[in-house]
Amino acid sequence: MSNVLEVKNLKTYFYTEEGVVKAVDDVSFSVQKGKTLGLVGESGCGKSVTAMSISRLISPPGKIAGGEILLDGRNLIALSNEEIRQVRGAQISMIFQEPMTALNPVLTVGFQIAEAVLAHERVSKREAWSRAVEAMRAVAIPDAEKRAKDYPHQLSGGMRQRIMIAMALVCHPALVIADEPTTALDVTIQAQILELLDSLRQQYHLSLILISHDLGVIAEVAETVAVMYAGKIVEIGPAMDVFHNPKHPYTQGLLQSVPRLGSSVRKKDRLDVIEGMVPNLLHLPDGCSFAPRCYKKTVECTLSPIPLEPVSERQEVRCIHA
Repeated sequence: MSNVLEVKNLKTYFYTEEGVVKAVDDVSFSVQKGKTLGLVGESGCGKSVTAMSISRLISPPGKIAGGEILLDGRNLIALSNEEIRQVRGAQISMIFQEPMTALNPVLTVGFQIAEAVLAHERVSKREAWSRAVEAMRAVAIPDAEKRAKDYPHQLSGGMRQRIMIAMALVCHPALVIADEPTTALDVTIQAQILELLDSLRQQYHLSLILISHDLGVIAEVAETVAVMYAGKIVEIGPAMDVFHNPKHPYTQGLLQSVPRLGSSVRKKDRLDVIEGMVPNLLHLPDGCSFAPRCYKKTVECTLSPIPLEPVSERQEVRCIHA
């Protein structure tokens, strides 16, 4: 299998008055053609900053401080602003959490999708409009010709998210990054949007990066899972291995804090919690960032940074007790 995207030792830092915030610190992973990578972790662990870095949307005081982002072998970090604008939308698309803030309230949704086509391809306005309507049909919007003339506020949340997906796919990119695409939606609509993303991925042979703090969402559609904590990947491997046999204490804690069907309210079925808080990225502990919250902690954990090492053929973990 060929890799569409390879991220190698990516470092994205924010230079603030109080010091350097290492939001993404030495992150590496790859995404194969037609496959889905799930990026998991609690809020503030660096998932969205990783996504924004890949599409070069980091603005000051943030800066990509090192590493490589290879899209089909081409290093995106080395591109000029003009060149990356050509890549963004045409080869890499993003679907954001909150469609209402990403869509322009005073333009019809059809026009906004057609604009995405006109920005990257030399086609007539009429052709761009029919491509927009076609994209809306592809994401299962009923009566697409009519709905294309609607404004964002006339559509429901689930419909708006479908518009965002149509806009992301209209130029047939190689890679789509979906940043918590189902957060603002209710559970039944969430399932529909996930199914839609998965079927479109198969239909168009897309590569997909799905970012979520919801493990259930990731388990359903991702082949590979990377778990992030405090700017670093702490565990990465095939979804089945990571979910059925988690090696890092943080991954174990995340999985144990998910409610299960059939659990009762009695004392013994209480949900486990991970004690403590995510560390302040300005003042990270020495050694393992998770050590202050970890039940396996020993002195070695706090002495020097822990490398990401293979624990099996396909799974890598950043823990000396794995």
